Amino acid sequence: MKTFFLEASLSGLCKWLRFLGYKAIIATGKLTKEEILKNQDKFFLITSPKTAEILDKLQIDYLLLPRDSLRTQLLILLGKLNLKPELSLDLCTLCGTKLIPIKKEAFKERIPPKVWEKYSEFNYCPKCDKLYWEGDHIKRLKRRFKKLISPFF
Repeated sequence: MKTFFLEASLSGLCKWLRFLGYKAIIATGKLTKEEILKNQDKFFLITSPKTAEILDKLQIDYLLLPRDSLRTQLLILLGKLNLKPELSLDLCTLCGTKLIPIKKEAFKERIPPKVWEKYSEFNYCPKCDKLYWEGDHIKRLKRRFKKLISPFF
């Protein structure tokens, strides 16, 4: 699957695509024809019918989503593009870079003591310089995802 390019209003959906393991880039502002052409190798996710007209004329792949809830957008995306509804959690949620498994000893000074004691597996984003571990927030994230996609998936 190509990299997704999302208009700025879809930042929440962008984060969920990254949770699912898909490369996703969020536009920083209004999509111009120049920016569209610069990213024409990507699959566009948009909510603007005007942008859809431009993408049609340029013969660029896109999916027009409703300006509705995140749940509706996610369900349409999963259904129309036949994406797997499984969290992979292997991309940085901030930038989309592939996370690197690391030895926690190398980052001891940055890991809170309670986290150090409780967890042994850590991942690192070299671009954002951010550490990730599968804490309690992951259980909440998985519950929220299940709630977002049920009963359809």
